[in-house]
Amino acid sequence: MTRDSLIFVLTGAGISAESGIPVFQGTSWRGHSHYELANIDAWERDPELVWRYYADRRARAAGAKPNAAHLALAEFERSCAPGSFLLCTQNVDGLHEAAESRNVVHIHGKLFDSRCAAGCGRPPVVDMNVYSSGKLPQCDCGALLRPNVCWFGEQPYELERVYEALERCEVFLAIGTSGSVQPVAGFVEMLRRRPRPARTIFIGLAMPENAAHFDEVHLGLATEQVPQVFGGLEVG
Repeated sequence: MTRDSLIFVLTGAGISAESGIPVFQGTSWRGHSHYELANIDAWERDPELVWRYYADRRARAAGAKPNAAHLALAEFERSCAPGSFLLCTQNVDGLHEAAESRNVVHIHGKLFDSRCAAGCGRPPVVDMNVYSSGKLPQCDCGALLRPNVCWFGEQPYELERVYEALERCEVFLAIGTSGSVQPVAGFVEMLRRRPRPARTIFIGLAMPENAAHFDEVHLGLATEQVPQVFGGLEVG
């Protein structure tokens, strides 16, 4: 790797599944699909239902602990030169920080943050509360608070920072992703189409939809495959 390049890691639900965090794919919540509820249209139609859904997600995630895959990523980052590693996660559970990863971009937001639904400009606040009944939470401006997560129909967070990092990326690893959710599903294809393609590696239980764009595919549990793959990865 060159002095100005970096290793870019993208993580999805598969890395947290072994910590007890439910995945979206193939599951539902009380008869509703996750895609139906994690949606700006659902919020505008029934914010109380959406808050009940996220209250349940918070309750389930509150006791989760980082697993061996999270810990291996944090350990690998500590071995990298400053500025040469970026972890971009689609997960909202906070387990990467719990494992002491430092350079993390939460492209889909954070489950235990809330922000003003009206966009008044006040910054998101850490919010561990579970709003399962009663009055919905309000911002200081009087509008409703909403979970600080990116819903279907909204723009992912910090995309400018992410694309700047991808420009420098020489090694790209996707862990536990389905390869079906845009724009992140297109990252690997973009890197493969460059004049000097990045090395691309996938780790997960099953082949992703964009598997054809990866140089390497390692199938298996994240807790087994991530320590193994990163243990053999050279850093500059």
